[in-house]
Amino acid sequence: MKVRILTLAVVLSFLAINASVLDNVLGQNATKKKKGAAIDRWYVFVSPDREFTLSFPTKPRREPNGQGLITIIRSYALNTENGTRFSINMQDIGGNPNARSNNEWDPDQDPIVAAAARQNGERVVQIHRVSKNTVEFELWQTVQQNGANINYLRRNILRRGRVYSLGCGSVIDNRQVDKSICRRFFNSMRFLSANGPRSR
Repeated sequence: MKVRILTLAVVLSFLAINASVLDNVLGQNATKKKKGAAIDRWYVFVSPDREFTLSFPTKPRREPNGQGLITIIRSYALNTENGTRFSINMQDIGGNPNARSNNEWDPDQDPIVAAAARQNGERVVQIHRVSKNTVEFELWQTVQQNGANINYLRRNILRRGRVYSLGCGSVIDNRQVDKSICRRFFNSMRFLSANGPRSR
């Protein structure tokens, strides 16, 4: 039970950090006009510890670390010219990486995470389980600086004691995110080893 509460606390800290990052980035970009065409060939990002690959439209950049409950939150992100933001955050939660509680979300986590998002001022459109260790949700967030309404999808994966939070959202006010592009991004994630190295 203690591990599940800790895992939930980690996810809630992700929500708070992601909301803050979105406010900063999207507050600056929410009124930008759509530019350019969709990119066909994507950049394959390999995680620093060679644990997974993930395809971005172009090379993402490392963002400042956030402080999690146990370890730092490492982040990589990309804002495209056509107004879409792609991101991934990673954080270790500790404990035995093979334990069930470090590889499966608690059954009652979905409504708790949805309630936390609402408390952050986000409107939850939908939330569902993709698998035992993967939860996906769609949100609308109001940017505090300018009142812009931003639509984004988030996928949280719990694997071997690490939480991966993938985000895909529009940075243009009141524009729905392109869900097919987000699915391409989310579904491109490939874990390289069942017993991959852990970060420090």
